[in-house]
Amino acid sequence: MSRAVLLKTLRDYLLLTVILTLSIVLLELMIVRVLVEAAHDLEMLRSWLERPFMKTLIRLALGADLVGDMTPTTLATFGLGHPLLYALSWTLLLTIGTGVVAGEIGRGTADLLLTLPVSRRAVYTSTSVAWVLAAILASASPLVGLWLGERAFPLPEPLDFSRLWPVAANFLALNLSIGGVTMFVSSLVSRRGIAVAVVLSVLFASDLVNLTVQFWDALKPISFLGFLHYYRLLPVVRSAELPVGNILTLLAIAAVAWTLGLWRFSRRDIPAV
Repeated sequence: MSRAVLLKTLRDYLLLTVILTLSIVLLELMIVRVLVEAAHDLEMLRSWLERPFMKTLIRLALGADLVGDMTPTTLATFGLGHPLLYALSWTLLLTIGTGVVAGEIGRGTADLLLTLPVSRRAVYTSTSVAWVLAAILASASPLVGLWLGERAFPLPEPLDFSRLWPVAANFLALNLSIGGVTMFVSSLVSRRGIAVAVVLSVLFASDLVNLTVQFWDALKPISFLGFLHYYRLLPVVRSAELPVGNILTLLAIAAVAWTLGLWRFSRRDIPAV
């Protein structure tokens, strides 16, 4: 690993990391504020959530039915499965993961970078450390936001963080798998825009599978192809246990994709500008 490349990468993406991390914290603060309002009329909320279409959407987002278990802790899982949380976290990972591999090649600076006494393996691993640190921040920020929100907007019942931290660990594994795939795709192409488009297409296809199987039972056998199939929030919160199987699957995806990306980047031709 190259300390210089790592520090440069951290420096280049520090502002973006701070902005997106604070945005995640703010999102969770707002989720808690909404929970305070919802607590004033649980009966109306329960009747609304019992509608068939809403129950399907909740199963899609949280991995199980919510009705009958409407505590502040279970309701807080909406903040851990919010589309905006995914968008903020994955934007950070895609930006860093494509910046020093495909990004350097696209800008025509990769050949200059690789003439320095730094191996390709060192460049790749140094960049990887940067996005792994970003993934850890993005995965821990929701719990920080919920903790701050609970203190800013007191809830009728305190949040049980012993049930929420396993979800954050699962979210970290999800982010690492997406980061690994990003690095692999970035190692294959020579333009950052193409790398981002490919990864976004993979994520879109994954989410489409996750959505479709909720309405079409014939497609359930392929549900394992979706990333979110391994991120089921409510079952984890209810059991208060680490979803070891799902976490190991996501980490395996991350490790395989990352290793393939390292192998490819170490051997590919770098086009000159």
